Amino acid sequence: MVSVVTDLHDRLALVLILLGVVGAVWTFLGLRRHGGTPAGVRAMLVLTELLAMVQGLFGLTLLSRGQRPNNLPLHVMYGVALVLILPVVYVLSARSTRRGEALYVGVGSLLLAGVAFRALAVGAH
Repeated sequence: MVSVVTDLHDRLALVLILLGVVGAVWTFLGLRRHGGTPAGVRAMLVLTELLAMVQGLFGLTLLSRGQRPNNLPLHVMYGVALVLILPVVYVLSARSTRRGEALYVGVGSLLLAGVAFRALAVGAH
C-alpha cells in the first residue's frame, strides 16, 4: 500500500509541475492575444489547487506510515506553500486590472511549478 501511495505522490508532483507550466504559458499567451487571463486557465487552476490538496493528503498518509522525505521540514514547507500559492494569487488579483490579473496568475503558475519541483527534489529518497 505504501509503495502505491508513494508512486501516486511522486507522479502527482510531476503533474503539478506540468500544470503550473501549462497555466503560465496559457496565461501569458492569453495576455498577449486578449489582454487578460483566459477563462479556461481559471478552471485549470482550480483543478490544480484540488490536486495540490490531494498531494498533501498523500504526503500525510506516507508520513503517518513512517515514510519520511530526506529533508522533512523543507519538504513540508514547500508542500504548504504549494497549497497556499493559488489562493494568494486569487486574493491579490481580485482588485487588479485584466492585465494585472493575468500577470499575477501567470507568475503564480510559474511559482507553483517551481515550488512543486523543489518539493519533489527535496523529498527524493
